[in-house]
Amino acid sequence: MKLYFDHEGFDGQLQRSVGKCDSGMANVGECLYIASRITPGDRDSWYAEWMAFADRLVAQAATAGQAGHATSAASLRLRAAEYYRQAFFWHRDDLDGKELTTAYRASVDAFRSALPDLPRPGRTIEGDTPGYLFAPSGSGPFPTILHIGGYDSTAEELYASVYPALDRGWAFVALDGPGQGAVLYDRRVAQRPDWEHVMPGMFDLVAAQLEVDADRIVLVGRSFGGLLAPRGAAGTPRLAALVVDPGQYDMAPGVAARLGKLWAHVDDPAAKPQFDALLQSSVMRTLLGPRMVTNGAADPQAYFQDMRRYTNAGSASSITCPSFVTDNETDPVSTGQGQQLHDAMKCPKAFRRFTRAEGAEGHCEGMAPIVFWTAAFDWLGTLGLRQR
Repeated sequence: MKLYFDHEGFDGQLQRSVGKCDSGMANVGECLYIASRITPGDRDSWYAEWMAFADRLVAQAATAGQAGHATSAASLRLRAAEYYRQAFFWHRDDLDGKELTTAYRASVDAFRSALPDLPRPGRTIEGDTPGYLFAPSGSGPFPTILHIGGYDSTAEELYASVYPALDRGWAFVALDGPGQGAVLYDRRVAQRPDWEHVMPGMFDLVAAQLEVDADRIVLVGRSFGGLLAPRGAAGTPRLAALVVDPGQYDMAPGVAARLGKLWAHVDDPAAKPQFDALLQSSVMRTLLGPRMVTNGAADPQAYFQDMRRYTNAGSASSITCPSFVTDNETDPVSTGQGQQLHDAMKCPKAFRRFTRAEGAEGHCEGMAPIVFWTAAFDWLGTLGLRQR
């Protein structure tokens, strides 16, 4: 479904912000105004317009705060955090680039400034995988969602999913792992496939929080998290449940299909010039640049070689916790792998395919994330995790 741009990538990212409107992280009118000022396909124009609008919101927030309007100031800063994130999206190919370093830091600062006065206030969690914790009012400990993001997510961005959890009496934790947010941009730790060795530490960090019931921690992975979270669950039997949207089984077939005949030469050193030549295409350069950085790969051939390690083929059957696996009939990322992952699991499980007719088409249900969360929490309700 087209929202504004003919440029598929720009429109998809615009929809990503519009999908956060329910949480207060964005506003439709603001997003469409910003879009109207952007030159389609021009990443510098994209950066300038999102950045300028976010700067104005932060200035307005300062004025509101000085006038004693703390709630208004927090709302302005929350939207600015999302718009700053948008600003650097197409500049993730250079960890030292001014656009990335400036906008990422501005996004974090705006979010943390808003944190105490948000409708659902939270606090920071520090550790090897830092992030944020949000808890409902009342006495805990609470059943808890441990949410990891995708290939280009930040822990701040995941605030958009806080309200479905808190409104149902769940605590919510968002963490950055290797290759994500602060761990990549500040600490320079690249992505890795073996989250069966990452997740136990994340679990311990979350379980140590006073608000969290360690017996009722549910791991949620969306977007590329739908590949990483199952690997994590395979190494963390203490999880109460797993939810992935969309489920992803093996990255290699999709990569091979994109490369065509060149895939047969992925291990041939003599083919390196052919792989390097991919960067001469602006489309492939935009696609591969940030991915090479995220994976810590020096060149396209090294990136494609590395992506073969991202698979659940050898670990899906080791997952023991009840699992809810989803897919979407129009998701270009998962390409039906949700069903494949579900079928490979031996644990108690359920599968849900979202549809365009629900208003929930596209990757991670596009502009209708509430459709996903309603289904996920209704399934979690069948596990009795709220009965204490």
